[in-house]
Amino acid sequence: MNPLQRISRRDLLRLTMAAGVGLAVPTIAFARQCEKSPAQSEGPFYMNTWDRTKPMPHHNDLTWVNDSSKKAEGEVIYLTGQVSDPDCRPLNGVMVEIWQACRSGRYAHLADPNPAWLDPNFRYFGEFVTDANGMYSFKTIKPGPYPVGPNWTRPAHVHFKISAGLTARMLTTQMYFAGDSHLGSDRVLNRVPKPQQQRLIIEPTRRQDASTADQYTFNIHLVPFKV
Repeated sequence: MNPLQRISRRDLLRLTMAAGVGLAVPTIAFARQCEKSPAQSEGPFYMNTWDRTKPMPHHNDLTWVNDSSKKAEGEVIYLTGQVSDPDCRPLNGVMVEIWQACRSGRYAHLADPNPAWLDPNFRYFGEFVTDANGMYSFKTIKPGPYPVGPNWTRPAHVHFKISAGLTARMLTTQMYFAGDSHLGSDRVLNRVPKPQQQRLIIEPTRRQDASTADQYTFNIHLVPFKV
């Protein structure tokens, strides 16, 4: 048996929360307009085994893999936002990575012990390089919540890792969906001070010509390296 399969979700999250304790402190309030986005732990299911040597012609569309006629199951949503510095200046050429569970709440990761169904038509990982206006965009599926232990269910969330090279410090964080019933009891989110939690919990808006509110705008503010 793979030893990873004997590790529970609770144990995995406990380890990653402990490792990220230095990240989950109150952020510094800048005198400038844009305050640094709250950081959160990477979690145990980062797609570090993803083969990035393979071509990804639709790397920001996670709703299909090899055949565009075979779509992932679930509610299609759009993630967008601007990456900027503390002075609100947009950052061009920044790598934005996302990874998440599928509709059933399962990750495509060997360490995930969740017995839930794994969607073969979902990509689970995406990446996008910001444009001249610092903008990024993804088309994906709203992830499902998943149980961690008897008294803990993680709310639906999307992991973000933002890499700006020597321009700014790397940021790892998570985005949550407003209205999720599991937000108030989530131990990962509650490591972020209450006033800053609202910057991670996003309300949907309606895209132009869309019939429903299916867009989530998650703006990200990085801090520069100190010289």
